[in-house]
Amino acid sequence: MPWKFGQALNIGKRNEQQDRIGIFHNGNNKHLLVVADGMGGIPDGDKAAQIVVDTAEISFKQNKSNDPESLLEEICLQSHEEINRLKTNGDVTPGTTCVLLYIKGRQAYWAHVGDSRLYHYRQDRLINQTLDHSLLQIMIAQGLIEGNSKEANFIQNKLVKRLGGLKEPEPDLHACTLEKGDLFLLCSDGFWQSVETDSVPEILRQHPLDQDGPEWLVDIALRNGGQNCDNIGVTLAQWEQDKSILSQFWPF
Repeated sequence: MPWKFGQALNIGKRNEQQDRIGIFHNGNNKHLLVVADGMGGIPDGDKAAQIVVDTAEISFKQNKSNDPESLLEEICLQSHEEINRLKTNGDVTPGTTCVLLYIKGRQAYWAHVGDSRLYHYRQDRLINQTLDHSLLQIMIAQGLIEGNSKEANFIQNKLVKRLGGLKEPEPDLHACTLEKGDLFLLCSDGFWQSVETDSVPEILRQHPLDQDGPEWLVDIALRNGGQNCDNIGVTLAQWEQDKSILSQFWPF
């Protein structure tokens, strides 16, 4: 199955890069994508995010299980426990969000904690999206606030789940059967707060994700984010169409 991948990272207008990203491969039909966003305002957010990426890589490459969802849960739990060992300043524990995508053959599995997101597109249409573990998302679900209201800006970053801290993580897990052309975008909030995500497939038609597409997307987020632009991290994967079949109808 021919997949193409891309990733990009930018510090934005922050003084420190706390986003971490990774793409890993294990054989021809197994792939793992990771985005982690260390929590600002708490020491060692960058280290917490790096722990997620390192743990994901090791667990994925050493995994012998046929249960992808258990693997994703284990990555979150092991990362959480390792992050808690970083606590050195009183009661302050570093924290991070994470979003993980595991591709295995014709199946995809994903997990997330916090407000880093996964977007799943099919035929240029968004068909799946993670829901943030945030106070804002809870209030939207209860009909207490509109997502685009001024009040929403004040609670956007108030997370109710994270890796690191007293509460053991409970990642949301999802799975689907894939179709040719399926596109996945994993990103930190520095990206999705600044880019109209419905525009991503069209942008990637002009700028392929395995060429300059990721950098193009990050540049758009950087421009739209202005002087307050957060760190930006994206990873992307797309199941390529079979060009040998298409060429029978549209030679090129």
